[in-house]
Amino acid sequence: MAENISRRKVIKAGMAAAAVGAAAVMPRVARAASKKKIKWRMQTHWPTGVGYYKDVYVNFCDRVRAASDGELDITPLPPGAIVPTKDVFEALGRGLFEISLIWPTYWMGKIPVAAHINGQLFSWANAAEMYAYFYDMGAIEVFRQAYGDHGVQFVGPLPMAGVGLFSRKPIRTLDDFKGFKVRSTGIAAQVFQKAGATPVFFPGTPACRAFHFFWFMITPWRLISAGWDMKLQEVSKFIVRPNLAEINNGEIIMNQKKWNALPPHLQAILEECTRSAGIDFLKWTGYNDILDIKMWNDKKMGELCTLDEDSVAQMRKFSIEVVDEYSKKDPKYSAKAGQLLKDLMKMAGRI
Repeated sequence: MAENISRRKVIKAGMAAAAVGAAAVMPRVARAASKKKIKWRMQTHWPTGVGYYKDVYVNFCDRVRAASDGELDITPLPPGAIVPTKDVFEALGRGLFEISLIWPTYWMGKIPVAAHINGQLFSWANAAEMYAYFYDMGAIEVFRQAYGDHGVQFVGPLPMAGVGLFSRKPIRTLDDFKGFKVRSTGIAAQVFQKAGATPVFFPGTPACRAFHFFWFMITPWRLISAGWDMKLQEVSKFIVRPNLAEINNGEIIMNQKKWNALPPHLQAILEECTRSAGIDFLKWTGYNDILDIKMWNDKKMGELCTLDEDSVAQMRKFSIEVVDEYSKKDPKYSAKAGQLLKDLMKMAGRI
């Protein structure tokens, strides 16, 4: 029976129920407000072919519309619909469109602290730690100040359930990274470099083509299920365990002037719907990762291999080294964000 039930349909049903629930939480606030309609455009970097494009991204827009009783109507657009992905941050700051669900390391050259939003390899152990870092320890204010310098509002993080590693050869020790090219960005790329690999970067779809045509040999594809939708399992022989990061974040960001012009109840709806989208993404990725790993094993599509504990500890050490390097380059923002991460990891007993 399980084979006849599409996993995407199961998740879709859950998304629909969540949207109804969100609308029920906040309708009185929205209906009490002005009925003036606000229409925005939203652009993402996610390829339309991945399952969570609709179940998370489109659903976010539907949830905002429902929770605001139609007062805030956001149209979700695919990558490149308005500007190239690499130009989204600047375009938001200039007001060319209003809001985006996107990946923060695209801006790390302009705003180094953006690399911290993703999270670092072998740092946060779960979503509770990530949310504590942002909301209880105050890291979100660091990111909002840094983005605000460029006219952009950081609405909130969008977590997913881990960074998986597809490979053409087994990766069990640090030595196994040597000589390999790895598709990676941000602080993670510099960690791989310390481990002996050569980081390269392609946006999502070109990266998949590159992997298929042997341009590089290993790729951490944010989560197993996303890589699966990109058909990476068809050209990989190994999936490496454990996840390189148990939580990895995207972000929802927008033009700051548009944010400031919103009435408080719509700001609250956007923030709450961002957190709800994070739950959508966590459960979608967590559940589908389990299903895909099961299929990988049941159909003997390849092998799971495990990075040994000493190598995990060493990569965590490399991560902290790179965090400290960023802190020296950017004392205003990266140093604050990096210190909060180190404080959390010390409290958790991992450094």
